[in-house]
Amino acid sequence: MSEDQLRRNVRAFQAEFRRGWPDGPVVIMPSIKANYGLALRRILTEEGAGCDTFGTGELQAALSTGVPPDLISFNGSSKTEQILVRAVAAGVRITLDSVREVELVIAAAESAGRTARVRLRVRPDFDIDARSDFFSGPVSVRTASQMYKPGIPTESLAGAARRLLAATGIELTGVMMHAGRQTTNLRVWSRIMQRFVEVIGSLRDATGGWQPSEIDIGGGFAVPRDPFGRSDRRRLSAPHAPSIAQYAQAITRTLREELTRIGISTAIRLEVEPGRSIYGNAGIHLASVTNIKRQTAPVDYTWVETDTSDSFLPDVNLERNRWTVCVAGRASDRPAMVADVVGISCNFDVIVPAANLPEVRVGDTLAFIDTGAYQDANATNFNALPRPATVLVTGDQSEIVKRAETIGDVFARDVIPRRLAGAVNDTHIGFGE
Repeated sequence: MSEDQLRRNVRAFQAEFRRGWPDGPVVIMPSIKANYGLALRRILTEEGAGCDTFGTGELQAALSTGVPPDLISFNGSSKTEQILVRAVAAGVRITLDSVREVELVIAAAESAGRTARVRLRVRPDFDIDARSDFFSGPVSVRTASQMYKPGIPTESLAGAARRLLAATGIELTGVMMHAGRQTTNLRVWSRIMQRFVEVIGSLRDATGGWQPSEIDIGGGFAVPRDPFGRSDRRRLSAPHAPSIAQYAQAITRTLREELTRIGISTAIRLEVEPGRSIYGNAGIHLASVTNIKRQTAPVDYTWVETDTSDSFLPDVNLERNRWTVCVAGRASDRPAMVADVVGISCNFDVIVPAANLPEVRVGDTLAFIDTGAYQDANATNFNALPRPATVLVTGDQSEIVKRAETIGDVFARDVIPRRLAGAVNDTHIGFGE
């Protein structure tokens, strides 16, 4: 992971969204789920960034790395009263995900003995015909967004808001939505913001005039090379994604116009929750070439075998990503072969199919680009593979910020009951080193 690139990314978000939102404060709240590296989160804290957290583990990570509670959104489904008491006591903003959580947070505020600042996560109807990039088939943004479970159904919003406004110990501060990485089409992003503002206006009218003091637009912005979904033919040769400046301009312009149109002030706090676009292009995954396997019959095929796995780069399968891959130290060499770059597991483990590569030799290091978001967070231990280390690069310096797992780590949670242990031999000794 590149510290310099991480800092550049968050500074660009801060500068561009503040340029487009001059009347109120802007808080960039990177989603920690994209990368759990605590050293990386500490860098973002130094840059003044807040944090989107989903569940208690992410909340603990944010607090432990010094994120000011005022800059934390505590999101997540199926919250319990006990968890909400902790969040209220910590002083973070609580983003409610369901009507069920309304009474729980009221009780939690009473138990904690302090005011709970809460927001409503909403589910706008993005009645947009554009196709969602989440699916390989013709699924619309509207259908995809309604299939996604988080948020309070629109028909329940007014009742939830009125109950919170009437409760003691509760401050209803705003609303939040998240469209996700549905598309890179800026016209669609503008429509998404229009529908969001429509929900805000309806909520204002249904509550007799309540207006938010903050709005959170979530995330879903692509990294420039945007590997997302490029294994699909329709996106294989898609152009580069919009820049941070282009995203910010399209989103803030629409928000200002639409809020002004319905009579809501823009002198309010704007929150943005980028994840992949903060971490993605700050990361490179390195692997060694262990073998070149070729056959000519019955099908001519070449595999470049490596010591990594799609278990460590899971968006190959989860998001149909097509990674940019090059030979480290020879990134500018012209392509000379086509081969599947494959991993070490017993799955198909095709990391980059039909990759255009220069002549590759055993011992070469391959670099997979733009892998800083979601890959380590979603990595698994399939085939009992220990997950790799993370190295932080700063200028010409490097430091390990997450050590490599050992085989002992992989099995550290397992317990063999005494009645089953029998005469377990000691042949495993040393595997954890």
